[in-house]
Amino acid sequence: MSEDKLSRAEVAVLSFLLGSPAAQRQVGIAEATGVTQARVSQILAAADAFGWTERGPDGWQVRRPRELFERLVAARPPKVDVVESWYSLDTMQRQIELALEHASVQQVSLQVCGDWAADRVAPWRIPDIVYLHADGHLDLQAAGFVPVETSPADATIVVNVGKLAPGLRLDPAIATAMGGPPAQAWPLAPITEIARHLLTGDGPDTAEAVAELEQRFLAARSELERVA
Repeated sequence: MSEDKLSRAEVAVLSFLLGSPAAQRQVGIAEATGVTQARVSQILAAADAFGWTERGPDGWQVRRPRELFERLVAARPPKVDVVESWYSLDTMQRQIELALEHASVQQVSLQVCGDWAADRVAPWRIPDIVYLHADGHLDLQAAGFVPVETSPADATIVVNVGKLAPGLRLDPAIATAMGGPPAQAWPLAPITEIARHLLTGDGPDTAEAVAELEQRFLAARSELERVA
């Protein structure tokens, strides 16, 4: 492990631990992230050497969550196989609901990311384009969407298609602690993925939005960790 450049396997394992207020066993980390147990063991040992994680009687947990949050936000994003862009005249919330409904029918796993995810747990600004993560092609034409053949900037929904590990998402308990019961309405991407998407935008308040997201996440995580 390099402190300056993390592999995608390292990002997955550390993101899962950061998003888990309770201590985690190595076998559970492997199942949640899709990383082999042998590789998980290597990653945890290296992270422990950097002081990011520690092993307790109940399993592995994060030692310095703020430092790890900021390191993971700056790390490489998950691999994207294809980007699919769609346009609709429905309200943005309705577009998200339609996408989730059709993903369920098509047996595609879906997560909400970017500004719309952040708005559920740490509202800061008015979100615009919807960013989704999917583990397969999502056909939205039956829901009234039109495929965008030009730039994703012309779309209302942008879907990044690639592998989704089953345990890599914003924990519902943390989401609720951050944004209340409405935060559980949608499956949300990992908190560091949401923050990374915010940083790719060009709004003048991007840094403030990420800071608000980080603050709320760390506070919620700390409270849940205390009572776990």
